[in-house]
Amino acid sequence: MAQETLDVARVIEAQNVTLDSQGVPTLSQGVAKDRRISIEDADMRHGRKSRCNKIDGYKRHILKDLESGVVCAVALTRANTPESAATVDLERDLKFQNIHLAELHIDRAYLSSHWVTQRDDKLQIFCKAWPVRNSGRFDKNSFFLDWDTHLISCPNQVSIPFEPGKVVHFPASECAICPLRSGCTNSKRGRTVSIHPDEALMQELRVRQSTAIGRKNLRKRTTVEHSLAHIGHWQGNRARYIGQRKNLLDLRRVAVVHNLHVIARMDKVRPITPGIKSNSWTG
Repeated sequence: MAQETLDVARVIEAQNVTLDSQGVPTLSQGVAKDRRISIEDADMRHGRKSRCNKIDGYKRHILKDLESGVVCAVALTRANTPESAATVDLERDLKFQNIHLAELHIDRAYLSSHWVTQRDDKLQIFCKAWPVRNSGRFDKNSFFLDWDTHLISCPNQVSIPFEPGKVVHFPASECAICPLRSGCTNSKRGRTVSIHPDEALMQELRVRQSTAIGRKNLRKRTTVEHSLAHIGHWQGNRARYIGQRKNLLDLRRVAVVHNLHVIARMDKVRPITPGIKSNSWTG
């Protein structure tokens, strides 16, 4: 027991204390990678939902049937774990119930999950695409991507090859004499365009969210926010137990309570249309 306590103390010392040039210990500046934040709980971590929104501890994830309102799967990850990693655990819950996804309503944090990157043609993805901007000049939407020939064409009809996940560099010589240059770029090296690894999906999502029906479908996922808020209210904002495994069990317990409330109001069983969402959970 004493040895375990000493090991924890050494880990915390290594992550928070450095030696200066004269060998004097000082507090480290910044945050160490995968920094341990709790002496008692080895699984808690620092994390961020955004640049301004910091979180500590864990993240809850739920997958909800948007038609019936039942939470079909849950996951608990460390606060510094990307949301997309939670879909592996969510899928494990679905397999036990023999549930197969036909539609997936998600936020952008899950776009890099295996459900999206390894999807088949039958799975429909509903999500807001990452925005494209270029300070008032031609943005990516002004360029045409031919997926048969893998050529990208600029507004002046100059075409060059592209690869998903790479940055396209248009020839500086072409950009220098282009009559549309002022509305495209001021770089002496020519215009560049970043191609998303799943750019075809991004284009599909942008087209869909530009229509009234597409925006209506995107709003369906707001009910997941409501269920997550209910679960968070019942469970509280502080972890009840030590360790990821026990706190996952507690999340499952509260999800069952949520489902009992839903079933009590349910008039009939409907097909599953899942949406997923996460929030923070501190210790």
